[in-house]
Amino acid sequence: MAMTETFRTPFTVKFGPWLFLILMACLPLVLPGRFWLHIFSLTMIYAIFVLGQNVVTGWAGMLTLGQAAFVGMGAYASVLLTMQAGLSWPLAFLASGVICAACGAALALPCLRVKADFLSLVTIAFNQIFFMVANNWMELTRGPMGIPGVPSMQILGWKARSSSDQFWLILGVAAILFFLVARLMHGQLGRTMKMIRDDEVAAGALGVNVTGYKVLAFAIGCGVCGLGGSLYGHYMRFVSPDMFKLEESLLIMQMAILGGLASMPGCALGAFLMIMIPEALRSSEPWLITIRPGVAGATLVALMIWRPNGLLGFGQMPRSIRRLLRLEKEARP
Repeated sequence: MAMTETFRTPFTVKFGPWLFLILMACLPLVLPGRFWLHIFSLTMIYAIFVLGQNVVTGWAGMLTLGQAAFVGMGAYASVLLTMQAGLSWPLAFLASGVICAACGAALALPCLRVKADFLSLVTIAFNQIFFMVANNWMELTRGPMGIPGVPSMQILGWKARSSSDQFWLILGVAAILFFLVARLMHGQLGRTMKMIRDDEVAAGALGVNVTGYKVLAFAIGCGVCGLGGSLYGHYMRFVSPDMFKLEESLLIMQMAILGGLASMPGCALGAFLMIMIPEALRSSEPWLITIRPGVAGATLVALMIWRPNGLLGFGQMPRSIRRLLRLEKEARP
């Protein structure tokens, strides 16, 4: 029996998410200081980023390496709407998701004209374009100086002032987003996306609107990243172009592959492993910090060889990713 199947008992499927949510909500009561509470808050925000990445890559099977651009777009949109347009944070939060969803759908149209590896190159170029625009549009983004003094998150007069308040608010938003995406991906929409991912030609032959579903996947995934970006900007209370470089897109992709493609728990697990373990190493021996990138790379290589669908991945890895990682040999005549 596969390792992931041993955990899919009726009890864990029905009550596991609720128990996990209750345990997470109790963390501010038991953690000794604000540092680890900050790390857990950051982990949940990154889990939202990975969730958006997984919609596009895990369920729809499209390899994108530009999700940090949509995170930054959502962060800047929310910050500018609250600081310059005077909108409340909930409205700016929703607006950032809508803006990023619309931009993601617009980007999908030229992206779908190319296949496999070239799709990732288009999204990499988009990430670089976003970084250059944000870094040079001084009147709007203040360029490399960034935007300081971002207001804290506030809902109906209640303001998240303390670390515990911010943690609970982020946890609530993350739980809602995971619930909504799970409802979509475990329904007809998710099954159709998996069919397109596994065999696009067969899906088209059965009458599935392949282009429409791929555009929808881009819109949902980028919209989720935009919502996470709004949380990120108001939680950090500062945004700058350096926070949304290509390296961030690669980190989000690594989290998605490590945790498991097309797996809701894998989104949280990948973010947890890639955020918590480095911070634990940071407080230990200094030499462990220097080898951290090499250890992370070696772990991903081993994972791609022996478990290419991730630690908690239940589906097949998209063919484009296997080909990009050189795990699938070319067909011989």
